[in-house]
Amino acid sequence: MQKPRLVLLLLLANFCCIAQQAKKKTGGDVSGNYYNWKATIAPESPWMNNYSQTLVMKFFLCSRDGNGNVKKVYLTFDSALSVIKKLDNLTLGIPKIVYLVGWQFTGHDAGYPSWAVVNNSLKRKQDASPLESLHWLIKEAKKYHTIVSLHINMIDAFKNSPLWNEYFKKNIVLKDKNGNPIPGEVFDGMQSYQISYAQEWKEGLAQKRIDDLLAMVPELKEGGTIHIDAFHSIQPVRKDDTLSSPYLGLKINDEIEAQRKIFRYWRNKGMDVTSEGAMYWLRRDPFIGLQPMAWHFDIDGFRKESWIGKPASFDSLPPQLYCGTPMAAEQEVRQDPENLSGLLQQFCTRVVPWYYTNHTGKNNIALPWQAGDDIFLPVLWKHKAIVAYSKNGYNAKQFKLPKEWGNVKTITAYDLSISGIINKTIIAAQNSTLILTLKAGEGIVLTF
Repeated sequence: MQKPRLVLLLLLANFCCIAQQAKKKTGGDVSGNYYNWKATIAPESPWMNNYSQTLVMKFFLCSRDGNGNVKKVYLTFDSALSVIKKLDNLTLGIPKIVYLVGWQFTGHDAGYPSWAVVNNSLKRKQDASPLESLHWLIKEAKKYHTIVSLHINMIDAFKNSPLWNEYFKKNIVLKDKNGNPIPGEVFDGMQSYQISYAQEWKEGLAQKRIDDLLAMVPELKEGGTIHIDAFHSIQPVRKDDTLSSPYLGLKINDEIEAQRKIFRYWRNKGMDVTSEGAMYWLRRDPFIGLQPMAWHFDIDGFRKESWIGKPASFDSLPPQLYCGTPMAAEQEVRQDPENLSGLLQQFCTRVVPWYYTNHTGKNNIALPWQAGDDIFLPVLWKHKAIVAYSKNGYNAKQFKLPKEWGNVKTITAYDLSISGIINKTIIAAQNSTLILTLKAGEGIVLTF
C-alpha cells in the first residue's frame, strides 16, 4: 500500500526539481525590487570593472540605410584593432573599455530585437566567419589594456528582424488598445517600434536573448561589461502616457521592475550593464547601484529631475558608484581613424585630471598641476610619470616635481603620440624643479 505513496512522492519531488530548474532558466527568481543604495553608498554587487578609473569609449563600425542594407563601413574588426593600438599609445596604457556599435546584421540599429548575426562586412579576409573575427578582436585587444565589448539595444524592434513575428505574436511589441503596433521614432530611414521589457521577461525571451548572446560570444564574460543603448523606461513618442502597453494594460512601473530584473540577470552572469543615459526624461529611476556608468552622465540631470528614491538633500554621487566617461572618442575615431585628431588634447585636459581626481579624491587641483588647458599632472596608473600639455604653448615655465621623485637630476621626456615613444630627450632638473618650454598643442611625458 505504500508503493503508490512512494511513487507519488518521487513524482512530486521530480516536478519540484523541474519547476525550480525552469524558474532558474527563465530568471523567475530575479528581483525587480528597488535597490536602496543610500544605505551603503555602494553598488548592490561589486562592479566587475572600476569605471571611475577606466576610460570607456565607443567605436562606430558600420551604418545601415533605410532599406536595411549596409550603408557605410567605418571600421572593420581588423582596422578596429589598429585604432586600439594607437589609443593605447596615446593614453599611456590606461585601462580601457571599447563598445562596438554596428557589429550586428548590417550595422547600427539593424536586426533588433535580435543579436544573433555578426555583421559580415566587418570580417577579416583570413577568417571563416565574422564571428570568428569578433572573437579574434576581443582576444587581441587585451594586449593593449583594452576590453572589447558590445553596444546592444533591448527596447527597439524592426519589422525586418528575424524575431519580429514571434515578438508581435506574443504581444511583446507595444500595441495600442486595438492590437496595432505603436510606431516609435524613425532611425536612419527605418521605422522603429518598441517592446515591453515586462512582457519579454514574462515570456522568458529577455533571458533567452542574453543567454544566446553570451553563448555566441563567451569572451564577453571575461570583460564583464555590456552597453545597452536607449535603455529607456518610457517609449519616446509617448512620454506622458502612464501605460507602457495599452493592449496588455502594463504600466511604466511594470517596465521599471523588469529593467531591474534585466540588470540583475546580466550581473548574475558576471556582467555589468552600462547604458546610454542615467537620469533623463525617459526614465523615472536612474538605477543607482545597478548601473555603474552612463554614456551621457550629467549630475545636473539628477539634481533637476524627480526620481524614485531621490534624497531630499541630493547633491552628488561618488564616481565609484555612478560616473560617465571623460573622453568618448566615438566621433573622432569615426572621422579620423588614422590620426585620431583632437584626442591628444582631450586626453591631457580631460582624462588625466579625471583619473587623478577620482584616484585621489581631490576635486580641486591646485596650480601648477592644472591651469585651464595647461597640464602638469602625475599619471597615476603608471610608475612615476607626468603628462605636460599646453594648448597655447609657453616658454621657460617652472614646475615643481612631486616629492616622491626625490632629488632627481635628470628627466626623460618624449612626445605623447599615437605612435608610441618618439623624440626622446633628457632634461636636467635642479632642486626638484623643472623648466619646460612647450609649443602650442604639444604634449609630452616626463619620467625617470
